[in-house]
Amino acid sequence: MRIQHLATIALTLLLTACGFHLRGMGSFDFALQELQFKSADSRAPLAKALESRLEAQGVELNATAPFTLYLQREQHTQRVVSYTAGTRSAEHMLTSSVDYAIRAGDLPDLMTGTAEVQRVLSFNQNHVSASNEEATLLRNEMRNELVMQLMMRLQAIKPEQLEALRTTAQARADADAEAKQQELDRLQQELNLEPLAN
Repeated sequence: MRIQHLATIALTLLLTACGFHLRGMGSFDFALQELQFKSADSRAPLAKALESRLEAQGVELNATAPFTLYLQREQHTQRVVSYTAGTRSAEHMLTSSVDYAIRAGDLPDLMTGTAEVQRVLSFNQNHVSASNEEATLLRNEMRNELVMQLMMRLQAIKPEQLEALRTTAQARADADAEAKQQELDRLQQELNLEPLAN
């Protein structure tokens, strides 16, 4: 077992020395230089991890930025996908997902999306505690993958793209507000009409 550990450490050092990076651990080039960041649960591990990664990549998170990234709560599901002999062990499909939106002020969402990761976990009824620990580690790995997905999607967004969406959303909101006001004015006129004399 010691030889395996030493071999693993040696391989890690070798890969690091030649500049190897784990998938998803590289840098990102963001066109969006600033964002407001809001979350349904700002203390949740996913929200904290995403906030840290954005700041590490040079994205300024402040309350005056024109666009807001809103993160919903992380959702977890688990279902059995197969059984082994005797039904003492089973494979579970773990799913972690999160909905997000890009907003501008009080306008309707400019962009929405869902990041999702799935993994298969072998669950052994004879070793429940070990299986639970493995599930926790796997969920943490999946959360990191969610962060990477969100970073890649945000990286692809251009400020001019959001500006165009905001202009369209604002025009639609103004038209709706004008139509409502015209309807109110019409109803008010009807109410103020005097009855015709006999």
